[in-house]
Amino acid sequence: MLIETEPVTGSSQPRLIVCAVIDAPPARVWKHIDNAPRYPEFMPRVKAVQELSRNGNDIRTRVTVDMPFPLKNMSAVTRAKHTVEPGVRYERAWTLEEGDYHVNEGSWVFVPFEGDPNRTLATYQVHVLPKIPIPKAIQSMVQEKAMPKLIEALRERAKT
Repeated sequence: MLIETEPVTGSSQPRLIVCAVIDAPPARVWKHIDNAPRYPEFMPRVKAVQELSRNGNDIRTRVTVDMPFPLKNMSAVTRAKHTVEPGVRYERAWTLEEGDYHVNEGSWVFVPFEGDPNRTLATYQVHVLPKIPIPKAIQSMVQEKAMPKLIEALRERAKT
C-alpha cells in the first residue's frame, strides 16, 4: 500500500492518494463501490449513505462521516459518474454539490494488476476542504490510520 499527498493549487489541503493491490478481480471489488448505500457496513467512519438518484452512470449520493469527538459529523451531497470498461477499468469519480465542505472530490479506479485479471490495482484519490477547521492531529490520523483501514476493509469486503 502506498499513501502520498500532492499539493492542490489554490488549496490549503493536499490531495490524498492511496494505491493498493487487492487479491480479487476488479469486477468483484467494483460491485462494493458501485453500491454506496452499503458503505457503512464496511467503510471506517462512514455513518450513513443515501443514494438520492441514479440515472444510468450518474449517481447523486448523500454521505455522512462520523467525525471524532469533539467535532460534529459531516455530510455532503455529491454527484458521481461511473465509467466501466468490463475487465479493463472501473471508475467512480465524484464532485461536491452541497454540504459541510468547500471541496469534496475524488475517485476510485480499479484495473487488473500487472495484467492479472484476478488481482486489482486500486487507486483512491480524495481532496476535501471542510468548512470547519480540522486539527492537524486529526488530519494526520486520516492519512496514517484511516486510509490503511479503508483499504483493509475493502480487501475484506472483496472476498465476498
